[in-house]
Amino acid sequence: MSVARARCDSGLPPAVAGPAFLRDGTEVWVRPVHPSDDDLVRGFVEQESPESLERRYFSAIRPSRVEEAIVRSSRPEERLCLVVLGERAERLAVLGVGEYARSPDDPSVAEVAFLVAEAFRGRGIATLLLARLARAARGYGIVRFEARVLPENPEMLEVFRGSGLPVEEASSDGEVDVSIPLGPEATPSGTLGGAGLLPPSDLPSLGPGGPA
Repeated sequence: MSVARARCDSGLPPAVAGPAFLRDGTEVWVRPVHPSDDDLVRGFVEQESPESLERRYFSAIRPSRVEEAIVRSSRPEERLCLVVLGERAERLAVLGVGEYARSPDDPSVAEVAFLVAEAFRGRGIATLLLARLARAARGYGIVRFEARVLPENPEMLEVFRGSGLPVEEASSDGEVDVSIPLGPEATPSGTLGGAGLLPPSDLPSLGPGGPA
């Protein structure tokens, strides 16, 4: 995956971009999305069902709008979008996307959300992205993630609940509001630490919503 490696952003906090392993042992690479990833992102979005995109964006949305939202440029201290890259049909492909966006009202808080390829769900991609995003967020002074999750997306709720972090949930207007304190020294003792998601030397220090 030389293309994946070549575009890693060394300006990020340590151990945010780099290799990882999914629960089934599949090697993947995590890095920030790059504007030149438009073809990879387009291929990823085009294979998602309208229902998956609606669960991520909470309304019907054109795939072209999703592509633009993913690849748009931003400063990582304000918004960071990470992609998980791996092989799909013997070609480099985006397997999942996760991002946080800092709140304009409270700079210590960021909203987090994920979209994982339907064919790769259940392998720990959203959990991996949550770990890497949390690591980056702490480096920029963000201490809490928040997410909105639709009730018909219980898989995403389970990602948060299994993160090893305290998770606060509240129902509001037909949605589930999730709040996750990151904690400067928090380390997961459950799913992330024991599911083989990362090499032992690269275990995440964890202190949405979308399809997991």
